[in-house]
Amino acid sequence: MKKLLLICMMICLVFCLGGCNFPWDKEKTEDKNVKKENITASEVKDSMKGRQLIIGVSDGMAPFSVRDEKTREMKGFDIDLIKGISQYLGFEYKLRVAPMRKLTDLLREKKIDLAISGICITDSRQKEFQFSDVYFENTLKVMVNTDKNITDRKELVGKAIGVEEGTSNEEYAQTNLSEENKIKVYPSMDKVFKDLEKGKIDATVYDATGVDYFMANYKGDKISALDEKLNSAESNYGIMFRKKDPSIGKFNVTLQVLNTEGIYQNIKNEWIGSEDED
Repeated sequence: MKKLLLICMMICLVFCLGGCNFPWDKEKTEDKNVKKENITASEVKDSMKGRQLIIGVSDGMAPFSVRDEKTREMKGFDIDLIKGISQYLGFEYKLRVAPMRKLTDLLREKKIDLAISGICITDSRQKEFQFSDVYFENTLKVMVNTDKNITDRKELVGKAIGVEEGTSNEEYAQTNLSEENKIKVYPSMDKVFKDLEKGKIDATVYDATGVDYFMANYKGDKISALDEKLNSAESNYGIMFRKKDPSIGKFNVTLQVLNTEGIYQNIKNEWIGSEDED
């Protein structure tokens, strides 16, 4: 009976395309150029059957998208989220793995249909691409080489900072860190972590969730994370599409459905943990 009631509620529920945000969102991310329209969840269900999408992902954005060391298959929060979205909308899909810096090129060149890998909704990206509603809010944290004796972000002045090319973390470092810092750009976070451990750089700026995931699995003693979180207006995640893609609205509705049905929370609990564990 409860399941039937939930289904009825979902059929009757009307979602707003291009303008709605999740109940857990504190701030609204909205493209004013997107025309709003109403649609019911029942209209969206299985509405993309028969389509096959190519979805761009990075394999260096744990815990959102990462390659399994044993199977070499992609796994993570975003991988499970896309699976849930595809099951509701009815489309098939293939993953195309590329470094974060290449995903925008692939989307621009129409070699992929959309991209998801903990991609931050930045002002620069919104000038060229369009995003779904925010599906995850994040912050930034600093990781340091323990031999450098850095205990506060104020001590980063004059230090060598490593960041991944084409990420919002690079944007943050280039914009907000001291002019005395040496910003070194890398093709992947794996290479950043390796040089950080060797002491070739002093610190890195990375998404807080990624920092926590790395530290939870790190077996060495040369890398540590500062407790302080850095505020950034551009650290919320969205699914990235080309401008005027008509399927964005359907994705937004489906994200709301997955949240209402508890599927989103189950994915979050598995890869990030519940808020009670924070």
